[in-house]
This record gives sequence, structure tokens and C-alpha cells, in this order.
Amino acid sequence: MKKTLLFLSALFLMLNPAVSNAGNFGVGFSISDADLDTVGKEDVDTDGTTDATKTVGDTATIGSFFAEYTIMGVKDSMFGLTLGVDLIPGEADISKRSVTQSSVKADPGTVVTGTNTVEGTLENAYTLYVQPGIVLGDSTMIYGTIGYASVDFKGKSTSISHTNINSSQTLSGSKVGVGVKHVLNSGFFIKADYTETDFDVASFTTSNNTTATADLDMQSYGISVGKQF
Repeated sequence: MKKTLLFLSALFLMLNPAVSNAGNFGVGFSISDADLDTVGKEDVDTDGTTDATKTVGDTATIGSFFAEYTIMGVKDSMFGLTLGVDLIPGEADISKRSVTQSSVKADPGTVVTGTNTVEGTLENAYTLYVQPGIVLGDSTMIYGTIGYASVDFKGKSTSISHTNINSSQTLSGSKVGVGVKHVLNSGFFIKADYTETDFDVASFTTSNNTTATADLDMQSYGISVGKQF
């Protein structure tokens, strides 16, 4: 929450000098093709040594709704600025993965072989963003994206070397990207952009003192359609 308040304060300070210029409120819908990269690590006895590492890559098509306020030509200059929020109403799954493992930890001296599984779900995701840009003509802006992202990450894991994990954490992250926005005479607009989101590391500790972490990154190409008022 503290990070969110700091971010909103910074946005207000950036936008405040330009409030005297005419702006436009807009709402719309986005479709993005996202690549989700997750690096999972396991420390079986929590001694600081990584016993296993697994990198998982998934793709997902994600829909979201957004609301934003745009000023084209801040202080009558060639610069534009957009302040907005993007909400993902559904969820995205990190596909279930399985791996065969041999372990001697359950019964010293006895090798146990079995299958480990891991999966995850992302939900309740939103992003607060600023898009400063350069205005071309009267209706086109090339912009960069700087944002604060939040998502609920649910992790599930079964293993022969530790008790099962079924837990959820809220992760914060930073979002950066580039894009272009074009507004039609009717007020409808289209945006195309590329973004990268780097989330904090999720950490889970099992009842038998095993620590598992998941480091989630997301890259996405998106198309947005909206209407300004």
C-alpha cells in the first residue's frame, strides 16, 4: 500500500503543472499476447543452498479494461501525458509441470523416486501507469510506459522431498514499455504497445522447513481500443 501511495503522489506532481490544458478522459479494452517466464528454486533444508532450479515459460492471451486521462500538448508543447489504470478481470494459469526426482531425505539410506509437480495462477491484477510522450500532429502520440503493477500469485506444489505448497501472495512489480496512440475525429482511439513487467519474488516455506521461491517476469504485445470523452 505504501508503494501505491508513493506512486500516486508522484503521478499527481507530474500531472499538476498541466491541469490548465484541455484533456480527455478515455475508457477502453485491451488484448495482449503475454509471455510469462517463471524461475522456481527450492531449498530443501533452508540452509541457503539451492537444491533445485526450474525455469518455466508460458504464453497467455490476456484481456483487460482501462481508464485513463490524456493531455495532448502539455502546456502547448509537443509533449503529451497519459495517466491511467488497467484492470485484468480474469486469471492466467502457469501450466502444471512435472519432473521425476530421486530423494534420500525421507528415509536416510533409502532412495525414494517419485514425481514432483508445480503450477500457479495469477489473478486480481492491476497496473497504475504514466505514459509521457511526443505528439505528432493533432492526433498521434508516441509514448513510453512507466507503471506500478500488482497481482495475486497462487502457487501449488507437490514433492517427495517436502510437504505440499498451496499458498497465495500479493506481488508488486514495475512495468516499462513503449507504444503509439492514434485518436480519430470521432473520439475513438487505438493503441499498440510493448511492455515488460518485473514482479517481486514470491517465497513459500513448507511445514518441514523447505523454502521455495518463484520469480515471475512478463513480456507482452498489446492492442487497445477505446473512446475519449
